[in-house]
Amino acid sequence: MSEQRNIVVIGASGAGLQATHYILKHILPALKARNDAKYHVYNISPSSQWYFRVASPRVATSTERMSTDRVLFDLHEGFKQYSKDDFTFIEASATGLEPSARRVLFRSNKGLDDESLSYHALVVATGSKTYFQAFSMSADARSTLDAISSTNDQIKAAKKIVIVGGGPTGVEFAGEVAEHRNGKPGWFSKVQPNVNVTLITSDKQLLPGLRPAIAKTAERKLNALGVKVVYNTRVTDSTQTEDGHTSLTLKNGDKLEADLYVPAYGVQPNSTWLPEQLLNEKGYLITNNSTLRVDIAGPRVYGFGDIASYSRNNFWDINMALPILATNLKRDLLSFNSLLPEEKPKGQDRLYTPDTKESMIVPIGSGGGVGAIMGWKVPSFFVWMLKGRDFMLGMSGLPTLHGENVKKEVKWTKEEAAI
Repeated sequence: MSEQRNIVVIGASGAGLQATHYILKHILPALKARNDAKYHVYNISPSSQWYFRVASPRVATSTERMSTDRVLFDLHEGFKQYSKDDFTFIEASATGLEPSARRVLFRSNKGLDDESLSYHALVVATGSKTYFQAFSMSADARSTLDAISSTNDQIKAAKKIVIVGGGPTGVEFAGEVAEHRNGKPGWFSKVQPNVNVTLITSDKQLLPGLRPAIAKTAERKLNALGVKVVYNTRVTDSTQTEDGHTSLTLKNGDKLEADLYVPAYGVQPNSTWLPEQLLNEKGYLITNNSTLRVDIAGPRVYGFGDIASYSRNNFWDINMALPILATNLKRDLLSFNSLLPEEKPKGQDRLYTPDTKESMIVPIGSGGGVGAIMGWKVPSFFVWMLKGRDFMLGMSGLPTLHGENVKKEVKWTKEEAAI
């Protein structure tokens, strides 16, 4: 009887979906052709729905601007193309990892006890979550939908809105909120605000990943929509008042009161289920920054996407790292020798090098925005074309769900093929 070798992917957001589709389309056929064992691919995720969080600033502002049914995808639709003999989707939350036993623990949303699944290869792609529920989905879709609905209602009624965070999410959300409540400015005029929107950042500029001149353009676009930008400070305390407002204390001691307070800064890794010895001081999975392997967890374990220590928590890094994961995972699997299970493959690994060129696209309202690609500043209309129209739903949402963006196999070099 053939040995059972499971390839397990934990997580079904952007990174987990791409990894799963690539394995099924390109790696599994090569393994099956060897006929040395029985291979099966599993994906484990806490929900059968995927929230396309790239578009969350628009959806969280108002579902009139973009409805939730456009950004919430059924994973079963994306996976139905694969045979049950090859693939199984498990709707469950990962609860533990036992590297020495090479098994992952998980708990079904309907179950009370942990179950386990052994792995021959493991890709950890559980991603990250935002501090504000409407911007991401780390568990069930209902919680995120409720958060979106609540945020929509509060924006509709609010007179004072405070958003904290000068990165892409904060800037995009501020632009969406201000345009939704205040309308669009004229060619040479600002709006007359119906709502007071304040954007606070601890940095000296907005969008630190972009040059100061582009950041200043972002500020001007926000100002035209009625957004006030406050620099070099942070919120040190927030408390709910008796009348349902939020009282905010700033680092310099100043006080603000808001009908709606939105923390739109940073993310937290979805790593509480992982052993502490596998995590760095910030809670990210310690991943070899060159090969994407989790060396301390044993052979054929990889970190991919926001959860991994190599990542800068953006979609660019997922796309740039996929060829590295695809190449090294396939090499590790095809070179596996059951007599020497710890032996590393011969030949050359493909190495990940982060692209540090200025690359960020930030819509500010529905009319355009700011950004740069590969170090080149792009005009506002290009931002609208690439992202501002639908927040990349057509370019990245459905293609990722169905695996259309991994149709092409990554080609090996001669050195990499020497396994």
